Amino acid sequence: MPASREARVRKSSDASVDMLSVRAEGDLERSRTVYFTDQNPEFKITATNISDSSIGGQILARVEFDESEENYGDETAHVRLGLEPGESTTETLSPDIMSYQGHAAVRIDKATIREASEEYDYEVNKMSGNRRWRIYTFMVYDRDYYRVNYLQPRYAQYAAAILSVLIVAVGIIQITGWTP
Repeated sequence: MPASREARVRKSSDASVDMLSVRAEGDLERSRTVYFTDQNPEFKITATNISDSSIGGQILARVEFDESEENYGDETAHVRLGLEPGESTTETLSPDIMSYQGHAAVRIDKATIREASEEYDYEVNKMSGNRRWRIYTFMVYDRDYYRVNYLQPRYAQYAAAILSVLIVAVGIIQITGWTP
């Protein structure tokens, strides 16, 4: 089951002040809790100004796979900000293919908010280094692997439970000598 959390970007001069909220939402197939390697999902990245000042800049979001040797995937979404207090903006992150099986996450670069000298009161600035926040985590499977290793054993357990109930019912009928 995917897990999501909200990232809060804080003011650099006062770390107790949250100014921007960023969250992600995925588009799972109906009645599924995982993504598949043959899918091209769309993740909606939403940034909301939760301060009393205007905020400019941009947030970079990408999909990363824990099984990958690379630092990050090629597909990115640039969430461009130009938000007045209370406003939100949404961009779509659309990876062409889910290239690895296993655990993956939508991540955004860690950032702080500093006073700006241009058209906005404050601006988002990426923190130095390769630090990121996970805002949406999920599992990716090959469809056949998922069917063989997860669905078929589950169905076998259901069948075993039903057969057990039937065996107990037949035993009770034989012991009591009940005849219809």
